[in-house]
Amino acid sequence: FGSSIPWPKHLHDLFAAPFARGLRPAMGDLCFIVEHGPRKCAPSSGGGPLEPHAEDSHKALERLGIHSFPPRQRHEGLAANPYDASWDGRAQLYTEICETQRLYAGFASQTAMSHRMLKQVPVTMIRDLFVELSGATGFGAGAFTKAELDAVALDKASARDGRAAFLQKLVDLIASTLGEGNLTEDFSADKVMADILLRNRLLRLLYTAAAGTGSGLYG
Repeated sequence: FGSSIPWPKHLHDLFAAPFARGLRPAMGDLCFIVEHGPRKCAPSSGGGPLEPHAEDSHKALERLGIHSFPPRQRHEGLAANPYDASWDGRAQLYTEICETQRLYAGFASQTAMSHRMLKQVPVTMIRDLFVELSGATGFGAGAFTKAELDAVALDKASARDGRAAFLQKLVDLIASTLGEGNLTEDFSADKVMADILLRNRLLRLLYTAAAGTGSGLYG
C-alpha cells in the first residue's frame, strides 16, 4: 500500500497480498485500522484540535462579583433504585423522568438532566437547580444563607439534617409561591428523601414556581 514499513504477516495476507495479485477483497473481509493521533477531518465532522471548554457560567458570575454559588457537586447516580424492580415501577419512573426533562428542555442549565441522574435526583442536584433558577429569575433570592446551601453537600453523619432542612424550606417557599398549602405536607422532607418520584415532581414544582406560571403540575 505504498508504505516502507513492513506489514505484520497476518495483515499482509489479509490486505496487501490480494491487491498484489490484482484481487479485491470482498466487503465481508474488510476491517479498518484506526490511526492514532489527531483527527484530520473537518472540525464540523469531529476533526481538528480539541477546543477548550467555555468557562462555567457559575465561575464567570463569581469572577465578575455578580453572584456567589456553593461548591458544585458531581451528581453520581449509583444507588439502587426500587422502581427498577418491576415493569410497572419502571414505567412510573420513566414517565416522571420524561416529564421532568420535557419541562426543563428550554432552560439552559449547567446541571445535567440526564436519564441516569433523574433516576436518583440527589438533594445536591435540587440545590444546584434552585441556585440556577434563582439566579435566572430571582425566585427565592435571599431565602437561604450560604451556610444552609453548603450544608446540603456536607459528607457527615449530620448531613441528613441539613438536607432535610433545605428541602422543607424549599417546599415551603414553593407552596407559598404557588398558593398550594397542601404541598408542605405532601412533600415533607422525609417523604421527598424517601421517594424518587417525589423528587422528580419537586423539580417540576420548583421550575413552575420559578417561572411564575403556577400551572397544574401538581395534583
